[in-house]
Amino acid sequence: MGFKLGDIIIDRLQFGYGARANGTPLYALTQLSEMSIEVTADSSDIKDKDGNLVYRKYNGKTAEVNGTNTFVNLAVIETLSATDAEIATASHTIKMPYITTVKAGETLDITGYVEGTVAVNALYNGAMGQEYKLGTGTASETEFIIKHTDEVSAPPESVKPASDILTPPTDKNEVEYVVKYTKEVKSGTKIINSADKFPKAHELYFKALAIDPCDKENFKACIVRIPSFIPSPEFTLALQGGDSQTMDFKGAILADTCSADKVLFEVYFIDEDEVA
Repeated sequence: MGFKLGDIIIDRLQFGYGARANGTPLYALTQLSEMSIEVTADSSDIKDKDGNLVYRKYNGKTAEVNGTNTFVNLAVIETLSATDAEIATASHTIKMPYITTVKAGETLDITGYVEGTVAVNALYNGAMGQEYKLGTGTASETEFIIKHTDEVSAPPESVKPASDILTPPTDKNEVEYVVKYTKEVKSGTKIINSADKFPKAHELYFKALAIDPCDKENFKACIVRIPSFIPSPEFTLALQGGDSQTMDFKGAILADTCSADKVLFEVYFIDEDEVA
């Protein structure tokens, strides 16, 4: 029996996939929830002399995408910021700010720090205390020290990377210190969100798993293709822990005016068994 149009049940959305028109991947979203496509239309009503609706003429559509990504996604932040992320590598390090704490009497590994950027202050009960200076020799009540050890490149069993170890002051009145410095990072990224840059339109795909109400044992793939999607630059960057680390993912679907059909989106239902 050939395929017939009818009811399907969406079991779950597997992922979203953004790409440039030339096929270059932008991001993949595997934690989407509450995703929807809403289509509205402008209309003009024609009524008779008594105010009865005789005809409604539709003359334009607007489509919006709204959803939530369960986790913060750096690739999405890059896309919404309309800037290329800078990726740190061993041959292309990035100077990044770094802040941490060290308890009195302990040491702190700050390998890769940039000279002249280290600031050490006493920290007690959330209050910033005295600032200390960089000293030489041994740490004192007023000075911290940084000991540099060169890389050892003897036979493999003796190889040791270079290190920079900070010893905090020995101030008897303090129990903890906050340390801020700039670090040469070899693995990581830097993303800039500027006030005058906005995301560009790109292709967007969604893949969902669906079932036929008359065949509940087998999943089918349901794919939605949006030829021209422009994401909203508005998002909330959640910095708290727990289960509230969500990101809004929303935007407008643009009419493909270069196509004869002025496509907004396409729905594909693949009538083949799909592995969940």
